[in-house]
Amino acid sequence: APERHSPDVADPGAELSRMLARHGVKVSVSILAQTLPRVSEMIARHVADTDADLLVMGAYGHSRFREAILGGATRNMLEHAEVPVVMAH
Repeated sequence: APERHSPDVADPGAELSRMLARHGVKVSVSILAQTLPRVSEMIARHVADTDADLLVMGAYGHSRFREAILGGATRNMLEHAEVPVVMAH
């Protein structure tokens, strides 16, 4: 969410985007306000809206109990992604 980012906070994705750009990859870092109930839905919508060919994202794990109750963006993206996904944990 944008309110978590301010001029005092490092640019999210800046280091990764610089590294990818050095290798000729066209990179775009987006900070989105969460307007849908699930983070994975927001990511999937943004991927579709921007006609992206690839999604690079962080992967975070939670306890099995928490994911069973609340779900998880990482697992949901892997199950429903419509483009290749590169994840880092």
